[in-house]
Amino acid sequence: MSGRVAVRPAAVLAGLLAGLLAGLLAGLLVGAAPAAAHGGATVTIHSDGRGSVWITAQWQDGHPINEPTPVTLTATPAGGTAAPVGPATLRQTGDERGTQTYTGTLDPGSWRVSIDLGAPVDGHCQALVPVAAGAASPAPVEVACLVPATATSAPAETSTGGGGLLPLWITAGLLAVAGAGFLVYRRRRGVQDPPRPGR
Repeated sequence: MSGRVAVRPAAVLAGLLAGLLAGLLAGLLVGAAPAAAHGGATVTIHSDGRGSVWITAQWQDGHPINEPTPVTLTATPAGGTAAPVGPATLRQTGDERGTQTYTGTLDPGSWRVSIDLGAPVDGHCQALVPVAAGAASPAPVEVACLVPATATSAPAETSTGGGGLLPLWITAGLLAVAGAGFLVYRRRRGVQDPPRPGR
């Protein structure tokens, strides 16, 4: 008696289809994950107390916000007659803290500094920044702001025009091709293997 185990083509095809579906579903889940991977953001306004201002920005999961993000600074004097500053675009450094710097310096005095971040953060932060004059001791500032998650709070694009259905159409097409191939195979088996006469 032969030790070989008969393998049914239908079972093999079913296994292949199951693997195909599992792979496609896994791909869809992985592709959708970045849209909610980071959540909100923490934006911190820094000043050395001598007029230099910069921010650091991180996602809530700890990753720096180094995606191209337009950030503008506006500063208005809290007292005195100094002219307002900005809006001025900050310069992104791409470091591990998500730093963006104001290339100028604020004059001595007290300033209300506002930071506005565009997509993918879409947030706002504000701090009172004192700038020491002359030999006065500087008072460094570090003010953190929590930016809630929004529809664009991640480095992922939202598909439009039905593009999100493309993986489903691909899945349906592959299943249709596999099913047609199985039917052709069964028909050929029916022609090549006529029923055996009974004993």
